[in-house]
Amino acid sequence: MRLRPLETINLAALAVLSALTLLLWRNLADPGEILLRFAIMGAFLAIAVFLAQRSERLPKALRVAVDFYPAAFIPFVFESLGPLIPAARGGARDDLLIAADRALFGTDVTVWLQRFVTPFWAAFFYVAYATYYFLPLVLGGFLWSRDAAAARRYIFTLSFAFYVSYAGYFTIPAFGPRTAQAELYTVSLETTSAARAISQTINQLEKTKLDVFPSGHTMITVSVLIVAWRRLRWLFWILLPVATLLIVSTVYCRYHYAVDVLAGIALAFATVPLGDRLYAGLMARSPGVHVPGPGR
Repeated sequence: MRLRPLETINLAALAVLSALTLLLWRNLADPGEILLRFAIMGAFLAIAVFLAQRSERLPKALRVAVDFYPAAFIPFVFESLGPLIPAARGGARDDLLIAADRALFGTDVTVWLQRFVTPFWAAFFYVAYATYYFLPLVLGGFLWSRDAAAARRYIFTLSFAFYVSYAGYFTIPAFGPRTAQAELYTVSLETTSAARAISQTINQLEKTKLDVFPSGHTMITVSVLIVAWRRLRWLFWILLPVATLLIVSTVYCRYHYAVDVLAGIALAFATVPLGDRLYAGLMARSPGVHVPGPGR
């Protein structure tokens, strides 16, 4: 049975995380529960493999689900990192990122930005921050309606980018300025109902807290822009202002240090072409399968 590149990379991620769980068994509070979760996710992937082999005979709605299931699968992977990161790396290392920001900019950027905090702009940038959860789907939807093969390549590349960002969380685990530098802030961001609602919802839904370096919001958003520039130039120009505000919001709303954003941008430009080549290599194992190029 031939696996699509998407299922190959997702199964590889589960295998790596399962092996890591076994290695960290004594450092985890409930490693059995983590492995059970991975087993359930593996069963889900087995269903995806089964359906993908028959995609041409599936109803359109189910074909869309088979291609876009990472929109649900990737968040489950992210949530599973919560206990693994501290077990593997120990405490947070925000001190390294704080020092990097001060070395590069001569100040704590999020603290310096307090002078621009008002109730209106705080709510505005929280809304901008929340657009992260929709931008990848917008591009994916337009691509799929135009060329399903190109959309599958994009979904694979974006999944690869997510996994690279997750590896970064293990490299330098950190809580981010809103937690590590909380005592330095004299101006609250959560002064409107919209700001409080978005902030509290994110805090409740995201159980993985050591997820700062690199800025995943920035890395994924820039990856979306790179693919949009290559494949749907008109959509790139529509997404660009929204994406720019989103990236600014990661620092304004104190989720990330400025160095996290720089790392996210750099990794996006490295990861997208690498993901493209990896996809092409995996597809080349299937003779006669058309592989859309990275450009138009």
